[in-house]
Amino acid sequence: MDRLRVATLQYFVRPIRTISEFQEQVRGLVRTAADYRCQLLVFPEYFTVQLLTLGELGRPMEVQVRDLARRADDFVSMMGDLARKNGLYISAGTIPVPDPRDPQRIYNDSFFFSPSGERGAQGKLHMTRFEKEEWKVSPRERLQIFETEFGRVVVAICYDVEFPEIARAAARQGALILIVPSYTDDRQGFLRVRYCAHARAIENQMYVIHSATVGSLPMVPAVSLNYGQAAILTPSDFPFARDGILAEGLPNQETMVIGELNLRTLRSNRFRGTVLPLRDSRRSSEVVATTDIVPLPRAARGEAGERPSPRPARRRIAVRPTVPEDFPGIIELAKLVYPDVKPWSEEQLRSHMRVFPQGQIVAVERDSGLIVGFCSGLIIDWDRYETHQNWSSFTANGMYTNHDPVQGKTLFAADIMVRPGMQGRGVGKRLYERGRFGLARQLGLKRILAGARLRGYHRFADERSVEDYVRDIIRGRLRDPTLSFQLDQGFRVVALARDYFQGDPESQGWAAVIEWLNDEVAGPGDYDQGDPRFRTPADARQPAPASR
Repeated sequence: MDRLRVATLQYFVRPIRTISEFQEQVRGLVRTAADYRCQLLVFPEYFTVQLLTLGELGRPMEVQVRDLARRADDFVSMMGDLARKNGLYISAGTIPVPDPRDPQRIYNDSFFFSPSGERGAQGKLHMTRFEKEEWKVSPRERLQIFETEFGRVVVAICYDVEFPEIARAAARQGALILIVPSYTDDRQGFLRVRYCAHARAIENQMYVIHSATVGSLPMVPAVSLNYGQAAILTPSDFPFARDGILAEGLPNQETMVIGELNLRTLRSNRFRGTVLPLRDSRRSSEVVATTDIVPLPRAARGEAGERPSPRPARRRIAVRPTVPEDFPGIIELAKLVYPDVKPWSEEQLRSHMRVFPQGQIVAVERDSGLIVGFCSGLIIDWDRYETHQNWSSFTANGMYTNHDPVQGKTLFAADIMVRPGMQGRGVGKRLYERGRFGLARQLGLKRILAGARLRGYHRFADERSVEDYVRDIIRGRLRDPTLSFQLDQGFRVVALARDYFQGDPESQGWAAVIEWLNDEVAGPGDYDQGDPRFRTPADARQPAPASR
């Protein structure tokens, strides 16, 4: 067989109420691949965690994962039937599997089915920290290479692709295709897998099929986020795709990526390519058998001029998810930033953690543990609100009990604070990247909405209207400590809200309602919304239509 049509999934992980909902989602995808005459379909790692939403979610994750492992036999039976009925090969992502001799010992296994329904399995060989430390998943010990009618196939599950020896060993035994099912919760994790997958395609002159999860399970904190983009990757040489990407999806959107592999071209490239890294790699073991450490002495004092004076040590800041131990520091920070407003209560902060833990982010000084920044938000259904409503309406009086991850497509940015003395040092920008823009992209949300407290308005209230004040800030004639920063981050003003922050003397209750649109999701019409008094030429841009 010289040509092979393959499909790889950006599988949307969503809450389910019955096992049949999961089964129908999987069956529909298999049928779609068969309708497109695909011969191989690839599911991502741990897409089966969707089944966790059928159990008791309050238990420790290692207990929930072992419950999921009890479903492995039914899952394998279903996938085998689907492969046989639809006549295609299926790489069935992964599912936790118990050790038959010790059910408490579990593995992360990927089953590979032929069109006859027969199967093989590749277990994950290297565990990530959360698998090893929190889920207590054990590694498998052997690499499997699957012999098919179109050639040999190997599976490297997510983190395993970061170990080049695995793919190299398989390629030397004739493997033409590397399958990489992954489950990553943030962009950094996704890119580690993606970059390494592409490196394996180049250095081994093989095709790589990468499948990823997207979507969200907000009620399961350990697996609540996904960042993914499926792709079919090629070597980097003239016969292949220009960028070494045969096909790829839009990040974080539910889709199926389809492409056709030319296996004859790949086999030829291993012998006639511009470079032959797979063949030439055999010399590498000889080269690294003996290494030399070459010392390079420093110049003596005075030979290269006076040594520069050491710079003062920078305060090292970590940006991470909030934990309950941070609550006293957050409350103390709120008192410093908003001295005239009642600070967050522990009851409110516990409610935030309960309904939307991934939306609560702190910036912490590494050496002292001091909370120097905080941002907090929730997801709302924007169609249910009016722009002139106040902060309490958008946040259910600060409790976030109106958090709506099912219907909502708007991240409401309820609060961001930076400790006095740390402002202007990039803390706010890092909080926005992690807790605002990165979160919206991960969850595929259309927009971020916030109320920008007009902290500087009290200085101009006697001489100009609030509308003129905001217009002057937009045009760069004035700077407001809050709104100007948010405009610099890419927000735009869409309305004004009176009595937004009640009892705040600096803003006199006024806020600018601001919006940031996710250009991966928003359509051209979304940029036309908002109060025309605050429009700028940049608002008239017309991005390419995107999935909604």
